[in-house]
Amino acid sequence: MPRVMMEAEPFFFDGNDIAVLVLHGFTGTTQSVRYFGQELHRKYGFTVRGPRLAGHGTTPDDMEKTGFHDWVSSCEEPLHELAAGGKSVFVAGLSMGGTLALNLAARFSTIVHGIIPINSPVGIFEPPLAELVLSKSAPARVPGIGSDIKDSRASELAYSELPVSCAREVFILVAATSALLCRVTCPVLAMHSREDHVVPPRNGQRILESVGSDDIRLLWLNNSYHVATLDNDRDLIVQRAGRFIEEVSG
Repeated sequence: MPRVMMEAEPFFFDGNDIAVLVLHGFTGTTQSVRYFGQELHRKYGFTVRGPRLAGHGTTPDDMEKTGFHDWVSSCEEPLHELAAGGKSVFVAGLSMGGTLALNLAARFSTIVHGIIPINSPVGIFEPPLAELVLSKSAPARVPGIGSDIKDSRASELAYSELPVSCAREVFILVAATSALLCRVTCPVLAMHSREDHVVPPRNGQRILESVGSDDIRLLWLNNSYHVATLDNDRDLIVQRAGRFIEEVSG
């Protein structure tokens, strides 16, 4: 087994009967959402679990052996474990982690009480990425997409290289999840940075328009880029997420 990077380990904070599954993004690690999870536990007492997605937090070579089935499985197991403990389960995720949150909500509607997708793709990509995925002559690796952060003091632990085969897997996951958005019926608090250089902000509006929920909210983040959970709006994200979870669970 490849060695897991320091700060990329899974985390768990035992708390009350409200559980939050916190999911990191594509090529990233739990480091990007650990502060978010810690603060949800510290300020609101929630039980919080942050799994490491398969192939992440080790090496690009390791990641290249994985695909969307592996990433979904990495989320399903902890989701069912939290639910089996009798807790009300919410799912929050950054970037692809938010796409996975939408996916889980669509397929496990009796388990997921609410979701918080943050800067999450649901089918709107920049043309260069689509061209890369479609190209037969694309290289095996391209430069990574990590650390899109406005706060110059912060940085994201993420791969410096992106396996193109995994980028193709992301497109499949996002397309399939987008087709399932109408089945998301739990309350949704979507957040999206107005300036995001990885996932176009129009994705936030698409979530708002496409899910089948009666309770859907969209919060625009004005002072962060893509990795908003480490950026200038990180405390606002904790506050709004905590308030949303308390309101829905109460």
